[in-house]
Amino acid sequence: MESSIFFALVLALALGAVIGIERELPRHGVDPAKEAFWGIRSYWLIALLGAMTTWLDATLGETHLWKLVGFAGITLFILIQYSYDAFRREKVGVTSEYAALITYFLGIMVMTGHTVMSVITTVLTLIVLSSKDRIQDWLERFSRRELGDTLKFAVIALVALPLLPDQKFSVMDFLGYISENPLPWSHPILTLKFFNPYSVWFFVVIMTGVQYTGYILARVMGDRGGIVASGAVGGMISSTATTAAMTDKSNTHPNNRNAYAAATLASSCIMFIRVVLISAFVNPALLSTITIPATAMFIALAGSAYYYYHQSKKDRLIKTGENGEYESPFQIVPALQFAGIVVAIKFLSGVGQIYREYIPQEAYNYILGAISGLADVDAITQTMASDSASGTLPLLIASSTILIAVISNNIVKWFLIAGAKGEKWFSRAVMTGFWLSIITGAIIIGMMNFMA
Repeated sequence: MESSIFFALVLALALGAVIGIERELPRHGVDPAKEAFWGIRSYWLIALLGAMTTWLDATLGETHLWKLVGFAGITLFILIQYSYDAFRREKVGVTSEYAALITYFLGIMVMTGHTVMSVITTVLTLIVLSSKDRIQDWLERFSRRELGDTLKFAVIALVALPLLPDQKFSVMDFLGYISENPLPWSHPILTLKFFNPYSVWFFVVIMTGVQYTGYILARVMGDRGGIVASGAVGGMISSTATTAAMTDKSNTHPNNRNAYAAATLASSCIMFIRVVLISAFVNPALLSTITIPATAMFIALAGSAYYYYHQSKKDRLIKTGENGEYESPFQIVPALQFAGIVVAIKFLSGVGQIYREYIPQEAYNYILGAISGLADVDAITQTMASDSASGTLPLLIASSTILIAVISNNIVKWFLIAGAKGEKWFSRAVMTGFWLSIITGAIIIGMMNFMA
């Protein structure tokens, strides 16, 4: 028992010491005499005070009396010291004072047996305390206009999105809202449920989110690195939305087209990783037939992305806006336009599935992959992996269907998005990368089916 108390006291002293050291270490361009609140020994004693008052409560049978007395005492000393420093105008910040209060509670946490949490709290406190210069450097790069753009993005992502219905509607549903009387006609295409307001707005959120992420990364990492990094981040969620975002940027910033092409291709590289991970999770046996072609297509696409990233180093990346400032990252109109394209693709995909009964089973799966890939790859990947895991579909047909969906998705991103909407040179660059990957995949898929 005594040894555990001794260990707790030593740990409380150690945690108080590291916070005191961080506070007393000199900072560049700052007078230590004006910056320091108390020294290392003061933080030692504050942590020790927290541990001692906790021990007294446990020993004397009090609930929280001595801890409250200790807290009141340390708070009083902090207020007196702060008032004195503020009156002399030598120090007006309160960071060290907050650190002193946290140190007192660290002593309490250690003595009550929460050693792991006390260590974690100390580490997080040190990170916050030592990040002052870096945070100030970041804040100098941003303005109130950017804060306003952040709030706008928060509204469309956290306010508008949750309010939209997450269900699909058909053409008949919309006509039913317009007409009070029952409609006299019906057709599978008219009753096809393809429009999901939540899904469409989610695409808008992702696209604007990719633009916003690229904006933030550009401010932190620099233009080139921020553009490519935002492409990779966007590819984790939606490579189609990322392609749409980069396509829009290629028109407004043609000088940055190499970097935008690299980011677009990088986002589709992440798509291959998603496909393999989903396949491995649902049906690990599928990896035997999908790994080699997916890897070859990934290498072709990644090589193209690296080439254009290397080419971008020769470009003089520019910021748009007045006086060379960064433009606003909040661009919702282009996102809505591209969302309309996605809705049209989903409609065509649904129409294709209506007539699946007229197509042989094997051909149907490949056509289904091509049609499904027009809008999404993850869904068809999950379906094929599940069907192959249950034994209703051979592994080769399942993997070929998934890869055909990937190829179809890449064609959509090149032809309907980058090719139709992007800057001409950007479109050609994206086409080169996609076609290298598409041709590689088509050859390997053909060889796999021929040799089966």
